[in-house]
Amino acid sequence: MPPNAGDSAATTYFAPAERATEEDLRTARDQFLSDRIAPTVLEGVPDPVIVLNRERQIVACNSSFLGIAGKADAEELLGARPGEAAYCLYRGDGPGGCGTGQRCVECGAVNAVVACLESGRPVTRECRLQTTAEADGGALDVVVRASIVTIRDRDFVVVALRDISGEKRRQVLERVFFHDVLNTATGIYSLAWLLNDTEQDAEQEAEAKQDLLHLSQQISDEIAAQRQLLAAERGELKLKVADVSVSEVLDKVIAAYRRHNVARGRELQLGPAPTVSIETDATVLQRVIGNLVKNALEATPEGEAARVWAEEHPGEIIFRVANPAVMPESVQRQIFQRSFTTKGGEGRGIGTHSVKLFTERYLGGEVDFTSMEPDGTVFSVTLPRP
Repeated sequence: MPPNAGDSAATTYFAPAERATEEDLRTARDQFLSDRIAPTVLEGVPDPVIVLNRERQIVACNSSFLGIAGKADAEELLGARPGEAAYCLYRGDGPGGCGTGQRCVECGAVNAVVACLESGRPVTRECRLQTTAEADGGALDVVVRASIVTIRDRDFVVVALRDISGEKRRQVLERVFFHDVLNTATGIYSLAWLLNDTEQDAEQEAEAKQDLLHLSQQISDEIAAQRQLLAAERGELKLKVADVSVSEVLDKVIAAYRRHNVARGRELQLGPAPTVSIETDATVLQRVIGNLVKNALEATPEGEAARVWAEEHPGEIIFRVANPAVMPESVQRQIFQRSFTTKGGEGRGIGTHSVKLFTERYLGGEVDFTSMEPDGTVFSVTLPRP
């Protein structure tokens, strides 16, 4: 039985924390299953579907949802809340489990269920779910539709889930990858035209050639980054572990982004770095720090600076990337979700999701951040140093 069962005094940061007693849960389950039509319709739906009591606890589900939960029998899920059954990363953060944590304020699933219970009408929301499951890189994007069904004077909330993760990936490719690659390709064409059709002095020609070389490398990196991320989400990424110099990693990241489009009008400062090595994959680590630096530059107002440095601590190395902006609390609660973005438009978020995926699932480290006045926003990547 989940925590706080039957506890009417449970506290919460968002949705009610109270849970039904085990006896009431079993009564509700038997009442739903005793209906001649409801269980048949439930199993006839191809999408994952769960049936909740008014305390947002599962009393029944179909086979499709059992696949998500990795269970063989719905009895194993009796009394669990949706995020607990779907392995939400933050399912244990709230005082009363799923729906009661601070991050749950932004959860489309719990918002849909709560709104449905309050209004008595069907409610549809999108939900970006971070999970501890291995599949799909620990990220699940779904459309949640919650509806009230009354059986023998008892209300149930029927929640249907439609997986739109593939659609969100496509949006990322169209609006981020293609956008960035097209911008870089346009820069390459402009430089090539300049070199071919106009007279340049030796210094200008050398500078244009250097810019052309840099942009060519940038477009290659963009393509490689997307291939690497897709492999990581599928669980197919293979690491090449070797001794990697901490200072060299930062030097390469700085070299890559000081001339990047996002750095225009902004300064990128390199702080201190210990002259030590760690055993890791250099390419993946540079991708992680590079994504954080790119995000930091995008958040930095023109005329100001983003900073990157590293610190040596007992048994670990911490890379830090800072910018002067402070994120709103609603942004902080969603920052690592795959399709969340602060830039406007659907499906543009990918950087911080990939940072968390690469660091925690492949490099064996941890990612965290602080965002407050007067320090601004500081992301930290902690890697073990045996």
